[in-house]
Amino acid sequence: MSVMLNRILRPALKQAQLLSAVKNKQPLWRHETLVSASSACDATIRSLEDCLEVNYGGAPMRFNYVWLRDHCRSDASYNSSTNQRNLDTASIDLSIRPDNTTVQDGHLVLIWPGGHVSKYSLSWLAENSYEKNKQSTIQPRILWNSDTYKKANIPSAKWESFMSCDDEVKNFLQNYLLYGIAFVDDVPATVEATEAVTQRVSLIRETTYGRMWCFTSDFSRGDSAYSQLGLDRHTDTSYFQEPCGIQVFHCLKHEGTGGRTLLVDGFYAAEKVRQQSPENFELLAKVPIRHEYIEKSENHHNHMTGIGPVLNVYPWNDEMYLIRYNNYDRSVINTSAPRPCSTMVRGTSRADK
Repeated sequence: MSVMLNRILRPALKQAQLLSAVKNKQPLWRHETLVSASSACDATIRSLEDCLEVNYGGAPMRFNYVWLRDHCRSDASYNSSTNQRNLDTASIDLSIRPDNTTVQDGHLVLIWPGGHVSKYSLSWLAENSYEKNKQSTIQPRILWNSDTYKKANIPSAKWESFMSCDDEVKNFLQNYLLYGIAFVDDVPATVEATEAVTQRVSLIRETTYGRMWCFTSDFSRGDSAYSQLGLDRHTDTSYFQEPCGIQVFHCLKHEGTGGRTLLVDGFYAAEKVRQQSPENFELLAKVPIRHEYIEKSENHHNHMTGIGPVLNVYPWNDEMYLIRYNNYDRSVINTSAPRPCSTMVRGTSRADK
């Protein structure tokens, strides 16, 4: 009986509450409270219709109520030992609102219908707010061309210290993350030593060529890299759904002429396109392009396909994070109308310059 009465009375009470708010000309789901967040600064919280506005340290932030419930860090909702959720996100009522909202000792404290309590550090909320991340860079970079990179005079790591000293690896990785390239000198000219260097940096992915492999211009595999042709600027493994993040090259033996390596900062070129031709940049960031690796040799039969735009950009801060550009492996362009296709080709031509 009580359940039935609750079903009948709850909508009526809610309607009466809404009518009362209209009659008294009060905004719905809106109140404002000034509370002390810490001894250093104040926090203002304001309940809006679908989110909670928190002004902390002079920076206003908005948090959707469902987001707040989903990101609760209580033991019932989150396993701090494994850093994984316990809460089933699909079980959250999409119209959920906290019954009580306060700030205590630098924490936002919410009491939800049913009595569940969520507690969030204000500094954690500030760090994870959309407003903060919209203005932040995930991976800071130094863009370069030939002249600026030479002037930077980035030191190479040394084999012996690289293999024995973590600080040397740290400096190497800092340079790599900033510039996109880094070097280790004096590595013994063996596959084993190359593999040891690589494992100091990261895990090694399996590919159609294996984990580590040697190649030369003998055309033993169905790829231009195994020929004597000079290769222009490109990114490798564009035919993977997730192209490789780090590539390691080591010249073990060289006889004759040729074989020089061309290195280009693709992010520098892409930023030039963004500045000089925003419409072409947008097209390169939106139109998916198919890349293929087709190999039909006596011992190897492979057909791999990767699809994605030339420029991959985070939508919330417009930061580029991946370039997929290989004119050798690019397949048929059939993912855009004819006119955007010609514009896209013009855009890649600008990037080449």
